[in-house]
Amino acid sequence: MEGNGLVYNPGEKIEGYTNFLWTIITAPFTKLNFADVAIFSTILCFIISLLNVYLLMLIGGMFYDNSGEYSKFIILIPPLLFVLDGTIAFWVIAGMELPMFTLFILGVFYNYFRIYDNSRYVNYMILFLILATLTRPEGNMIFALTILHMIIFSNRIHSFRFVVLKVIIFYFIFCLIYYGFKYFYYGQILPNTFYAKGVTDLGMNLILGTKYIIMCSGLRFYILIFIFFIPFKQVMNNFRLSYLILFSAVYVIYIVLVGGDWMYANRFFVPVIPALYLLSAIGMYYFIIKLKNYFTSNPGFNLQRFNLGVDVFIISLCIILVFVSFIRLEYKTLIIHEDNARFEKQWQRFGEWLKIYCDPRTVIAVGPAGKIPYYSGLYSIDMWGLNHEYIARTKSKRLQAGHKKYDFEYILSQNPEFIIGYAGFTNDEVPDRYVKFNPDDEYYKCMDIVFRLKKEYRTYNKDN
Repeated sequence: MEGNGLVYNPGEKIEGYTNFLWTIITAPFTKLNFADVAIFSTILCFIISLLNVYLLMLIGGMFYDNSGEYSKFIILIPPLLFVLDGTIAFWVIAGMELPMFTLFILGVFYNYFRIYDNSRYVNYMILFLILATLTRPEGNMIFALTILHMIIFSNRIHSFRFVVLKVIIFYFIFCLIYYGFKYFYYGQILPNTFYAKGVTDLGMNLILGTKYIIMCSGLRFYILIFIFFIPFKQVMNNFRLSYLILFSAVYVIYIVLVGGDWMYANRFFVPVIPALYLLSAIGMYYFIIKLKNYFTSNPGFNLQRFNLGVDVFIISLCIILVFVSFIRLEYKTLIIHEDNARFEKQWQRFGEWLKIYCDPRTVIAVGPAGKIPYYSGLYSIDMWGLNHEYIARTKSKRLQAGHKKYDFEYILSQNPEFIIGYAGFTNDEVPDRYVKFNPDDEYYKCMDIVFRLKKEYRTYNKDN
C-alpha cells in the first residue's frame, strides 16, 4: 500500500507469508485512519465464522434422511460443537486467515457434495479450490485429494471425463498465473516460510507432529471416538462420507509430516475440525440407532425416556467441551497465564514508541516479528527466519515446530540497535555493547525482553 511491493522490508523480495489472499484483503485497511487493520481483521473473522456455522449446518443436512427419527436433532450437532470449541473461538478473534480458509474448505465440501445436482456446482467448487489455495498452500493438497476422490467415484459423476478435465484445466491455468507471479517476483515457487520452518526435517517432524495431533485430538477424544461407530464397510459406497474421511485422514497425516505448530491454540488443526465434527455427529447417529435397536427388544423399553436420555447425553457432551476449553490450553494458558491480549497490545504500543522516538533508518531484530515491525515501520530482521532468507536456509537447531532455525551470531553481525525477544540465545550470550531497555512511560513498555545498543555504539538515536 506504500508502493514498496509485497515485501516485509522495502527492497527485499522475500515471500515471508503463507496467506496471500488474506494479506491482499486486509492491506487496503492499513490506509484507513478511522479503523486499525487489526480491529478490522478481527471483525471480518467473526463475520466469516458466522457463515461457517451456517454452511456447516447445510453440509450436515446432506448426510441424513429427513425421515430418520433423529435426523433433525443430529444435524445441529456439528455447528453446535463448532461454536462451543475453544480453539475455534480463539481463532475467530485472532485476526488471521483461518476462518476464511475454513470457509473455503466448507465451500469445497458443499459444492462437491452437490456436483451431480447441477453443472454450476462444479464451477463453484473450482472457485473455492482456487480461493483456498490463494489463502494457504494446503489448498493444493485439497485439490489433489478431490481429484483422487473424483477418479475413485467416477461412476457417480455425470460426464466424468468432461468434469474432471474442466477442474484440472481451470486449476492448472490458475496455478500457472499464481505460481508464475511468485517465481518472477520472488525468484522461487516455494515460500521462504517453507525453508524457515524446516518442513523437510522429516524425522524431527514426525516426533513433533505426532505429539501435536495427540494434543489436539486428546482434548476432544470423548467426541471424536464416535467416528469409530461409522460402519466403515459402507464408506466406499457413500460418495460424501468417503470424501470426508479421505479429507480428514490426509489432513491429519499432513499435519504430522510438517511437524504440527508451535502455538498452543491448535492453529493447524482448525481446518480439519469441521470435518471431524461432521464425522463425529454421523458416528453419534449410528451409535444412537444401535442403542435403540438393542433396547427395543426389551419389553420395558420406553421410547420417550430413551429420547430424553439422548438429549441429556448430547447436552452433556457440549457442556464438557466448553468446560475442557476453558480449563485447558486455549484459555487457561494463552489468555489467563500468558496474558496474550496484553502481550498483543503492548507489542503494538512499543512499535508505536519506536516510530515516534527512533530514527526511521534504525534497524531492529525481532522475535515477535508481527506487530512491532508493522507499527514501528523500521527495517526489521526476523530472528526466526520466516522473513529472512539467510536464516531460513540454515540448519534446524532445536526440536520445536515452526521455530527450529536461528543464528544469533549472524544477528549480532548486523549490529541492530534493538534486539527484541529471545531467539535461540540467553542473556549471557548478549555482548556488553547491549543493555536491557524499556521505555520509561508505562504505556509503551514491551512485555518481551528488549536489548538496546549503548549510545556510543549506535549509528542513530544517540541523544536518547
